[in-house]
Amino acid sequence: MLLNHRACCLHDESGTLTFEVMVSSDDEAKLHIYEVYADAAAFEAHLNTSSIRRFREETAGMVAGIVVAKSTLAQ
Repeated sequence: MLLNHRACCLHDESGTLTFEVMVSSDDEAKLHIYEVYADAAAFEAHLNTSSIRRFREETAGMVAGIVVAKSTLAQ
């Protein structure tokens, strides 16, 4: 499901620049998702897409928690 969501984001959202899914080396039940957006507006748009709504519906009860860490490039 997550890889399908990744493909939809990269294909349908011009502001989604990178979307990588990684499995934790310490715990296969934990996933890390690295996403890069063109700007804050692109991230907000991503949060309101049908793809993310569908992903949330499909994974209801499967996700124990989500931690979002927003960052900017160091200059």
